[in-house]
Amino acid sequence: MIRALRAIVWLRWRLLMNSIKGGKRRDSIEQVSRAMAALMPMAFVALSLGTVAAVAVIGYLGGRAIATGLIEPNIGIFIARITLVVILALLFIITVVAPVQTTLTRYSRLLILPIPRQALHLTEVIANLLDPWIGFIIPGLLLFAAGLAVGGRAGAALVAFVAGLLILAVLAASGALISFLMGWLFRSRRRGELFTLVFVLAISLLSFIPAALSRRFDDRPRDAAGRRVRHEAASVEELDRSLPTWTRALPGELYGRAVLASVGGRPGEAWAALAILGVEAALLFALSSATHRKLIDSLESDTRRRRSAAATSAGWRLPLAGPAVSAIAVTVFRTALRSVRGRLAVLLPGPMLAFLTMMLRGMPEERGTWAVAVVSEGYLVFAAGLMLALYALQPFTMNLFGSDRSGLTRLFLVPATDVELARGKIAGCGLVFATAGALCLIVALLVAPNGPVSYWLATIVGAAATYALFSPVAIVCSTFFPVAADMSKTGSGGNPHPLPMFGGTILVPVLAAPAAGVFLVNWLWIRQPPAVLVLMIVWLAVTIVTAVPILGFVSRSITARRENLALVAQGR
Repeated sequence: MIRALRAIVWLRWRLLMNSIKGGKRRDSIEQVSRAMAALMPMAFVALSLGTVAAVAVIGYLGGRAIATGLIEPNIGIFIARITLVVILALLFIITVVAPVQTTLTRYSRLLILPIPRQALHLTEVIANLLDPWIGFIIPGLLLFAAGLAVGGRAGAALVAFVAGLLILAVLAASGALISFLMGWLFRSRRRGELFTLVFVLAISLLSFIPAALSRRFDDRPRDAAGRRVRHEAASVEELDRSLPTWTRALPGELYGRAVLASVGGRPGEAWAALAILGVEAALLFALSSATHRKLIDSLESDTRRRRSAAATSAGWRLPLAGPAVSAIAVTVFRTALRSVRGRLAVLLPGPMLAFLTMMLRGMPEERGTWAVAVVSEGYLVFAAGLMLALYALQPFTMNLFGSDRSGLTRLFLVPATDVELARGKIAGCGLVFATAGALCLIVALLVAPNGPVSYWLATIVGAAATYALFSPVAIVCSTFFPVAADMSKTGSGGNPHPLPMFGGTILVPVLAAPAAGVFLVNWLWIRQPPAVLVLMIVWLAVTIVTAVPILGFVSRSITARRENLALVAQGR
């Protein structure tokens, strides 16, 4: 078992180094791109070291303060309980959308190695401790026990240390169990895509619940002077009594009960809570092992069938576009709408826009004057939805070639020039953007059907101008920083290269600033709604005259990068 674990660790290290170095068929640009993609997570870890150190210091000082009586034990442990509840919630959400979708396709290769299945399962469980949302609390838990020991509470320190190890075991086993369950679920593509779509939409809509609750709590009664009546804060004991009975079985609650009992001089109750926590950890480990076995059986018995279908013509052409450009654009559009990422890019901005508008309208007057003014104008709501659509479309626009997988090789065989290929890709993403924009338009008309018609039309023209400026940037980023992506998955498995994704986040508002400036010029000086539309049409003409030759120039880089693009798209 130890030799197998050591071999897996060495294998993962070599895979990391190979991902940075690349192969002999990689050119220098591709090697730089792969190295930056691998180093970005390392940079994130390096920037997070301050947070890890802060958590460690807080844990140590908190344990020592509880041991010496500087703070009440129930208050300090209450903070730890809240933290563990948040960690468990993040563990569920992040594990669902990230790890399975990036490692499942490569996991089947390990099955041909002479490695015991138990070693593979144990490796996956231990690997969960290295996830950032779990790893940063490890120093805090361990140094909390050290602080209790330094403060003179050796018995409580031992209980806290054992409880910390058990809670880490629970978190690792829970993460592995959820990951394996999602892996088994995603064995069926349709079932997995439906689950992902519903899950992401639900999470996006549920994210507005805190805003709704804060608005509800903010509507407190007022006194004669118009000031809100303040309620006295509830104590920790009152909060505990108000919690449902079933919450006492949660791992965080068992951890808090064990430490509080040990600090209060009740070792029997403390070790009883630890025993229950240990049983939960063992049960979760056993469940994850059974699920892992089922996942392996499904991988070993999977016989992939390749479906061949005769190529059919698109049936219609885009205006002012040749047959090659139209065919590529329609293919990109249809492929995007069949994927989870494409459906999210179309369906997500509209509902989020509607809920955000309702939340902003419900803000108190003294805090939400500017927000209420923005959402009261329909064209501004529409513009915000178009910005959200551009951001949601970045997995496609910033990785135009990596998401084609093996289909990119066939695409390169199409009798089309590189300029036509680039224009077809941009036009296809533009069709997806237009579809998402149409849904945002419907939502904006429903929530705020006011404002001059020329403003609404100018918003559409401004979005087209922004997309035109964004097009050459998308080609450059997709050509020089491609990554293999699966658009049927969410999480990092469908994301573009980290550098273009970060750059696109900044460039979208920058490129949209001139269109917003046209509205600003009209509001400050001209004050004629029809003039906005005229100026915006002029700005669109300028962007097209500028973007078209630039797009033709940057598309020449595709010729020298064809081989590397095909290799990357196939995951090699």
